[in-house]
Amino acid sequence: MLVKLSPKEMSKCNQAAALRWQLARASGVANQRRDNGRSDADLDLLGVKAEVAVSKVFNLDHDYSMGVDDGHDLWLDDISVDVKATFHKGGRLLFKKKESFKADCAVLVCQLRPDQFNVAGYASKATFMEKAVELDLGHGKGWAMDQDDLSPLERLWFAARTSNLKI
Repeated sequence: MLVKLSPKEMSKCNQAAALRWQLARASGVANQRRDNGRSDADLDLLGVKAEVAVSKVFNLDHDYSMGVDDGHDLWLDDISVDVKATFHKGGRLLFKKKESFKADCAVLVCQLRPDQFNVAGYASKATFMEKAVELDLGHGKGWAMDQDDLSPLERLWFAARTSNLKI
């Protein structure tokens, strides 16, 4: 699903990413960055914009002032969501380690332009554990799922709205 952020949302994302970066570094939390071609600030900004994009899809209020990431970025009723973002249109849902998948599901967001995103789909934790493959994409080994293997967002929306935790 394509999502475009407004100039106001982009401004709030810039502010939130700067604050998030400062809080995380002040707390001694290192960024999980593997892409040495981008800064921690670049990744924090992409992450905030991706969370806003997912919030727009599900009509959620986004808290721009959130602190250090604990693996649960958003909540759809009782379903926790880890929003994962990539700069690549055809990017994959990635985790360094399977143990890093803490939420009930993860939603993949691909940046198309600085203000435009494709919210590509989601994977439940159980599905990711079953279908993810170990890959080295040039930054060390990690676990990945292709976009074609992700479930459609409508299914996640339905699960949240019907309190059906089978996602």
